[in-house]
Amino acid sequence: MQLCSKNAFHFKEQLGRIHSVQGICLGGLFVSLYVVLSLFNIRFSEILEFRLAFLALAAAAFYGGPLMGMTVGIAGDVISFFVTPQSAPFFPGFTLTYALMGFLFGMFLYHSRITLGRALVGGLTEFTLSCTLSTLWLHLMYGMDWQYLLTIRLMKNTIALGVYTILLYVFLNAFSKVLVAGRASAKPIRS
Repeated sequence: MQLCSKNAFHFKEQLGRIHSVQGICLGGLFVSLYVVLSLFNIRFSEILEFRLAFLALAAAAFYGGPLMGMTVGIAGDVISFFVTPQSAPFFPGFTLTYALMGFLFGMFLYHSRITLGRALVGGLTEFTLSCTLSTLWLHLMYGMDWQYLLTIRLMKNTIALGVYTILLYVFLNAFSKVLVAGRASAKPIRS
């Protein structure tokens, strides 16, 4: 399996897709999906919580590449902060994390067939960013001990890795079928 998408570095094509009417509309839909999914975090305990908003980043990256994934990560995080009830102040480090996550998702998902291996790479991407950058941001925000935070987050993210991999695989396969069906049913407008 080739890790990077063949089209991942075609940034000019991606910019064209983002600036098209369809790209703007779908980008807005992905941001909206991100905000809605951020409302439905599934909390099992203080340390175990499944967040679903990353699925919107994966869909945006799959459709529009690294640039759209990054854009949706930035816009989605900022808008969801102001829309959803928060107990903490806004911290731009998390926005950077989601921008990076969207970009990395685009590097291996853009115009690629969704396999269990690609879903695992997506789960590992979320795992790595959550264990490193998100842990650093929590350390900086609350002054909690780095080793304590890392230990708790490693346990939580190890459990979540399998769940996120399966969610990515199922969600992106369903999304790719919707895209194919949408393209097949689209008829050219005659003038």
